[in-house]
Amino acid sequence: MVSGVVVKGDSRDYPSKIGRWVTLAALAVGVVVRLEQYAANPSIWVDEAAIARNVLDRQPRQLFDVLDYGQVAPPGFLLAVKLSVLMCGSSEYALRVVPFMAGLVSLGMFLVVARSVLRPVGAVVATLMFSLAIPFILFAANLKPYSSDVLVTLFVTTVVFRLQQSVLTRRSALAFALVSVPLLFCSQVAVFSLTAAGVVIAVDVFVRRQADRWYRVAVVVFWALAVVATVGYGAWSMTTAGSVYVRRFWQAAFMSQEGALWWLWTTTCNVFAGPSRPDAFDGSLHYAWPAMFVALLIVGTVAKCAERVTMGAVLVGPVLLSVLAAAIGVYPLGTRLNLFLLPLLLLLVVAGAEHGGRWVVHRRYGEYVSVLLLPFAITTFVRYPLPIFPEHLRPVMRYVADNWKMGDAVWVYYGAGQAFQYYIKRIPLAGDIHIGDCNRVDPREYLHQVDVVRGRPRVWVLMAHGSGAFRFDERKLLTDYLETIGTRLDDFHAPAEDNSPRRAEVILYDLSRGDKLAVSSADRFEIRNPYPSRMWTCYGTMSPLGPRERIAEAVMNE
Repeated sequence: MVSGVVVKGDSRDYPSKIGRWVTLAALAVGVVVRLEQYAANPSIWVDEAAIARNVLDRQPRQLFDVLDYGQVAPPGFLLAVKLSVLMCGSSEYALRVVPFMAGLVSLGMFLVVARSVLRPVGAVVATLMFSLAIPFILFAANLKPYSSDVLVTLFVTTVVFRLQQSVLTRRSALAFALVSVPLLFCSQVAVFSLTAAGVVIAVDVFVRRQADRWYRVAVVVFWALAVVATVGYGAWSMTTAGSVYVRRFWQAAFMSQEGALWWLWTTTCNVFAGPSRPDAFDGSLHYAWPAMFVALLIVGTVAKCAERVTMGAVLVGPVLLSVLAAAIGVYPLGTRLNLFLLPLLLLLVVAGAEHGGRWVVHRRYGEYVSVLLLPFAITTFVRYPLPIFPEHLRPVMRYVADNWKMGDAVWVYYGAGQAFQYYIKRIPLAGDIHIGDCNRVDPREYLHQVDVVRGRPRVWVLMAHGSGAFRFDERKLLTDYLETIGTRLDDFHAPAEDNSPRRAEVILYDLSRGDKLAVSSADRFEIRNPYPSRMWTCYGTMSPLGPRERIAEAVMNE
């Protein structure tokens, strides 16, 4: 025991050669599945494309400014991606190499933290669960900062454990203080873990009054200043409309004033089991029996805080701060934006299984109870066969390019617009290109937009992403109208997306036949839309052609 922290997972706890091989196998599984998803090279999809276009279209210094398309990302992450692009080109592999490397390093970092928190068997179980967890696999091959957020959170946890074990000198205190700068530069959500760590260290100094307490106070003060600067930069890097949009878009992820306990229960369950309509990219672990995992989380939290309050507080602190942020409406909870919390929650769940097993079975063999958690992780992993191809637009555009004829035109549904703008520079089409505009006030406007190609004998209609907001199927409206006024000549979608409602697809229409055109028009076509106006949902990624004043006004006023 050093400075209030027990490091259980030292070399004396891992004498078994079998244990070492099992640990290496758990890490190897994580590397292989992440490499499989990354190497499959799925198409850049709408959320990634919005980040990619910011990186590709801007100079490095411009990445510190307010980003286009409603995006927010730490400048360190953006600059690392920009460096990768400058060195390796603008391919999907180059754009995703930063989150991929972060995902790989996170495996080792998670094991380090797990060995500091759990018994040997529990550390291996937790590492294998982390290796197989779908959100960590997918976001390690996704151009978003979620994977690097996970790495930074684990690194902060390791740093705090090391600090707690150290007797600080002037040099080591300076190192511990300065390490916060690159961490916050690369991950804005590091404010949660660093703030929690600072509080733990400050309280520990007050209670224990160590000989190096003034060095510890200096570290905490520096961290506090760095956190304040990061929060200030984060607020500046979002427009007023952007801040309001986040609050409205993630409304369910903010704590409601009424029914706060029920909200907290359902949100925590969703972290483990997913929402009622689960999606591979929702950030949930998608486990069965979520109530059991919540119970184990509570047991693990109580057990770790009772065992060593500093260790428990370092693990639980970021979670509690995130709940507080959701309660006061500054940061949502229970979404992929909270991926950085999942490793800490996994550790606490496994700790709960360990301690529960020691109470129920036997103190010596209780840690083996945590092995019973593995079937949940394995079952979920099998249910989402890799690789996963969301909105796989690249093969669709290649199909269009391979079958393109002189005089062809292409009309792009706005949901595919972000990715189309990325791929059109890599798969050029020599003809008329029309990109639709999001309009969730009057669906008839979509028919007027597609009428720009009315009368053309060969029109490729390209669609991707969701079918529209609030259950109104915009894509079906468009295809119904086009089937009425035109003749389908061809269609194609990537085989990997056979059953996805968000799939990328293209349909070739002949819109030149007079008899078909006479049947209907944009003004006469029947539309049944019982849903209210939601123009504000067109903000950000749904505006591939850039900001629209009417959309920003809708965000603020609708």
